[in-house]
Amino acid sequence: MSDRILRLILPVGSLCIAILLGLPGAIYAPDAGQYRLLALGRYSSVPAPFSARILGPAIAGWLGRITGLGVDAGFLALGMACLIALLVLVARLLWSLQAPAIIFAAIFLMPFWVDVFHDYYLPDPLHAAILAAMLLCLLFGHSGWALLLLFPAYLARESTSLVAVCLVFACWRRIRLQSAAVGLAALLGAALISRHFAQGGPASVHGMSGGAYIAGKIVWSFFKNVLGFPLWSNTLPECNPVWVRAIPPGLQLGAIREVGICEPSLWGPSRLLLAWFGLFGIGPALAFASWRRIVSPTVPPESRLPGLTIILRFSVLYGLISVLITPLLGASADRLVEYGWPFYLIALPWFLMRDYNLHDSRATGFLALHLLTCWFGWLGFRQMTPNFLIPGVAVLALNGVSYALLRRYRTAPSQGIPSVTY
Repeated sequence: MSDRILRLILPVGSLCIAILLGLPGAIYAPDAGQYRLLALGRYSSVPAPFSARILGPAIAGWLGRITGLGVDAGFLALGMACLIALLVLVARLLWSLQAPAIIFAAIFLMPFWVDVFHDYYLPDPLHAAILAAMLLCLLFGHSGWALLLLFPAYLARESTSLVAVCLVFACWRRIRLQSAAVGLAALLGAALISRHFAQGGPASVHGMSGGAYIAGKIVWSFFKNVLGFPLWSNTLPECNPVWVRAIPPGLQLGAIREVGICEPSLWGPSRLLLAWFGLFGIGPALAFASWRRIVSPTVPPESRLPGLTIILRFSVLYGLISVLITPLLGASADRLVEYGWPFYLIALPWFLMRDYNLHDSRATGFLALHLLTCWFGWLGFRQMTPNFLIPGVAVLALNGVSYALLRRYRTAPSQGIPSVTY
């Protein structure tokens, strides 16, 4: 089978696998109920920050009404559309970078796509599809259209503010001032609309919102995911605490009156380890092996893709930040790590093509090692709970072995595959 046909078939196969494995239990995804309430128009029942993420539920609710099938069918239709769009857009990006079939196999045979579809009640698939469209526009020099997409992206998820910050660094002195003005206007307009919906919801169970809520979540997540000491409060009684202290009057935060510490637990650190080193296969090993080139990406002067430098810089910056701040954002380490997909799906393949001869027979062995790692990591989250430590250590070891092999396998850039010569 020719390389070209394989590159066409693999995204289709990925679509089928994602639907088959991702559909069961999607309605039980964390926070899915909040977005379902938004789609039903019950805005006053949904607290911030969920109430600000209005775009996805609004589309799902509209689809449910015009078809007469209800909001659940609307979310399913939207999820299918977002998955297909993301697959097509990522495939188009890789095709533009002239990635060979082995890269397509490494990306489209990962369980990442299963998780994308499984979360179709959440704003993540819609936001990922919009972000992929932005990257494709930037790649071909359509910066105005790319930055205009900040408007729907922010209405899908307010963390688009991080996208905007990373775009400033990636696009600095590389786009016209008019395009930057379009992006700023789009972001401000979306922020005003998002704020309007966020203000109408009830307070969280902690009685806090805004900056205080985010700061508290960061502290709670750090203790649970990094230190392995889950925190307790009277508003979040997750355990029988081993230490409790009442907060003095005047220093109380919202509805929180008491705080404490639970027994030490490896649950959070093990899940973090499994997410970092398992969900994207041997991607971390590749990143460490190509670190010097990643921190300062250079594009061949003969490249005919005007925005290649921009999307590489953005994918590295946004992807790595998204991956590294995972332990501060919550307990869903698998979903949060996957926010860094631009680094693993766009930037890293480009560096891989520059540094390694992917036509070598040994590349097939690395592909097998990569798929073994990512599927083992994914199954670790789905089938091995609560024993996350064993699969976590296993995927870390697989990345360690891959790193050692990659250091020996590395080739000079001039010996890389011919398809990276634009």
